[in-house]
Amino acid sequence: MLPTWYEEYKMFIEKSIDIKLDKYITKNNSNSWLEYFRDAIIYATRGWKKLRAILALEMYLSFSKKQLSEIDFNDDIVQLLVAIECMHAYSLVHDDLPCMDNDEYRRGQLTTWKKYWEYQAVLTGDLLNTFCFELLSDIKNKNHAISVLKIISQSTGFSGMIWWQISDMYFEENSENLTYSDLLEIHNKKTGALIKASILSGIVLANHEDEQDEFASFWEKLWLAFQIKDDLLDVEWSFEETWKSVWWEEKWFVYFLWLEKTKLELHNLIVYCDNKAKELQSEKLEFIVQYIEKRTK
Repeated sequence: MLPTWYEEYKMFIEKSIDIKLDKYITKNNSNSWLEYFRDAIIYATRGWKKLRAILALEMYLSFSKKQLSEIDFNDDIVQLLVAIECMHAYSLVHDDLPCMDNDEYRRGQLTTWKKYWEYQAVLTGDLLNTFCFELLSDIKNKNHAISVLKIISQSTGFSGMIWWQISDMYFEENSENLTYSDLLEIHNKKTGALIKASILSGIVLANHEDEQDEFASFWEKLWLAFQIKDDLLDVEWSFEETWKSVWWEEKWFVYFLWLEKTKLELHNLIVYCDNKAKELQSEKLEFIVQYIEKRTK
């Protein structure tokens, strides 16, 4: 069971998404086709753990010394939170497509392309991607806006998630060429890039840009722990337990390190991240670290 604060953060983020998406769709209501895509857009952003946005929110609150109750839905941090979730949703929608991973289920529900038409999923992802950058460009503090736009674009473009997808598709057909260093770099771009961007962007909006480097090793270890846990879940749990469909054998950490060594690697990463969270005196970050280790979905 998630703690009360996590549910409060999640509800706040979900309400923020509803407000911003409704405003976006209403603003463009002269385009009747956008209304046609409303259900697919909402479907793509529903659910999920909201982990990336929650990390950004907690970093912002920790560094700014603010409480959640002090945040208004017009504040810059809200623009960032919704942008992060739109970018994450876009990446999942496109990742699930038949031409990519061809996944029919994600977290126990039909993927966007499977529930709607494939072309709707493609365009829904495109809309979410562009909406992300529209949100970031509307951040009122323009110095922060420029910094965050750069952080997010670098994490999702050719040096980020797109690079990972290119590499992922290549190694799907050429798995014999994959090395452990390739694997680390792929997952750095895949899962780590947006987690890193979320953490650093939250710090930027709290006016603590000079402390970004201090958390470089934290996010690197955190994303690696997240991905190793994903691989272990795919190996040790069934679809009914993880709510994920797995089509090709990509549990590479287990392949390279074997099961017990993989578990030990995960434990060491968790210990490091837990100590770093304690340094920040953030019980919420400590929970997130432990949640990554213990999650079953």
